[in-house]
Amino acid sequence: MSRTSITVLSALFFIPLAAWFKDAAVVALAFGVLACLFSSYAPRPKALLSFSKTPFGLFAVLFVLWSLLSLLWAPQFPGTAWLKAVLAIGLGAILATTVVRAPRESLLDLTNAIIFSALALLSVLLIERLSGGFFVGLARPNETTDQLFNVMNGGLVLLCCTSFSVAGLLRLKTETWRYPVLFLTSVLAITASYRMDAVPVAVGAGLVSFILVMKWRVRPFVAIALLIGIGGVSWPTLASLATAADLHIWFAENVHPNWGYRITIWGRVSELISENFLIGYGFDSSRVVGHTAGLIPDAIGRTSFLHPHNGLMQIWLELGLIGVVLLLTTAVSVLRLTVQCSPRPLSLAVAAGTMSASATIWLLSFGVWQGWWLAVLGLTVSAVVLCFRLAGDGDQSQASSAS
Repeated sequence: MSRTSITVLSALFFIPLAAWFKDAAVVALAFGVLACLFSSYAPRPKALLSFSKTPFGLFAVLFVLWSLLSLLWAPQFPGTAWLKAVLAIGLGAILATTVVRAPRESLLDLTNAIIFSALALLSVLLIERLSGGFFVGLARPNETTDQLFNVMNGGLVLLCCTSFSVAGLLRLKTETWRYPVLFLTSVLAITASYRMDAVPVAVGAGLVSFILVMKWRVRPFVAIALLIGIGGVSWPTLASLATAADLHIWFAENVHPNWGYRITIWGRVSELISENFLIGYGFDSSRVVGHTAGLIPDAIGRTSFLHPHNGLMQIWLELGLIGVVLLLTTAVSVLRLTVQCSPRPLSLAVAAGTMSASATIWLLSFGVWQGWWLAVLGLTVSAVVLCFRLAGDGDQSQASSAS
């Protein structure tokens, strides 16, 4: 076994640990990039710089530069938070670029490691669910079962976001649908058994997208992307209408207090966005603005927020309309490239399922700049790229055999 393969396996060893602590995703991503540095096909600085000359690379760089400029008017100077976020994004880009350049034999080793890591993560989450969080409870003896299950949200999110890539890899490896279907069914069942209800919703949305794109290919992929984009941009308006109609009270009383709380937050964030529409309040300002801009009335009492629990609203709140436009332009460029480079319906379906699942989580939970969440997205993108590579190499192998 090569030194690179050993390092890759060491990196993926940390993925199941994400069920117990979220930052295991950061460790896995960092070790993955370390494996890149050991390889002969690692991207060179010149290749990484040429990335900025592509359309999506240009807008991505502009987005990062705009976020850097916004530090000047942020309530507190979050320079360290900005550096951590950019580092996590950069590590993800390096890993994905390495997968693009890697030879097929290395991709096969990586595929096996990813599949086994995903199955190990699935097993850990199943054992912890059946045992009431026994193992994580050893380190947290004074917490309730619900609190222990909340600890495992990071593992659930990592499993959700990468599940469609793993299903695609299983399909390419086994050439049967039996194992991918069994895997995705297991993921849906296990995530639905936990308290974080956004995750099974995300998996369900990904499944619908996956099936539609497998059957009808590009048109549903474009329609799904448009639906996600329009929904995300419309969220502030929808939140204002929802709070005006007292839906936060109804959700708190009839669904779950957390949903009433989030609708209340979204309504308040929508007001703040309208007050500083163009440039926002500055990078990572949510945690400050959410405390100083006034307490938020909800169905139970009065509260405040650290982040909007909605990725696009947080970008709009902190980086303004300029940041939103740069982000969406980058996303459109990536989606165009995805359609152009998709070698099979399976790879496009994997991209659609991953996009829907990740976007659902992104629009309902977590702060944008959390390092573990950015690491999850970096691992997710790299896994999708791996599916594209294997699907394309498989077509080339079949063509070579036929000739």
